[in-house]
Amino acid sequence: MNNPLFQHIIEGNIEAYSGLYKEYYKKFYNYGRKFTDNKELIEDSIQEVFLDLWSRKEKLSHVESPNYYLYSSFRYTLLKKIKQRDKIVFEEAENEDHAFSAESIIIDKELNEERRAKLNEAIKSLTGRQLEAVFLRFYEGLSYPEVASMLNISVKATYKIVARSISALKEKILFLLIIILEFVNIKMK
Repeated sequence: MNNPLFQHIIEGNIEAYSGLYKEYYKKFYNYGRKFTDNKELIEDSIQEVFLDLWSRKEKLSHVESPNYYLYSSFRYTLLKKIKQRDKIVFEEAENEDHAFSAESIIIDKELNEERRAKLNEAIKSLTGRQLEAVFLRFYEGLSYPEVASMLNISVKATYKIVARSISALKEKILFLLIIILEFVNIKMK
């Protein structure tokens, strides 16, 4: 086992558990933001993962990669909660009266435009799968096999996604650099 904190948790050490929670909270929160902007949903998922971890601590000795175990548990929990929330929202929308005021339509339009702008900026160069693969591989340090398992794809496909992501980022950076240089060149004339 490569995480001594994880081993201490198995032994019932509450300080180690608290340390692991502190270590992963921000990481999980940032990772969760890749899936949803709903802060409460992310925080609930983090809490659920750690409560489950503590309640099942005696059964965790078989875990070879605590980092992978924790990330896959969090991802599964968060996606399950998102799916449940979306189902509830859809059912509530079906039951609502669809009379909208002019004010609510304007507010919704402004919110949608703001969200659309943020979303477009976030996904200009990479697909969601690419963003997730790059985040897990480079930001969180998971191995290619672990990323492949999380994304439910082959290791070879993971290498391809990461390579294409890096290539797309290089192209975007090069394109922006060319535009900046042309702008500077025009200003200098």
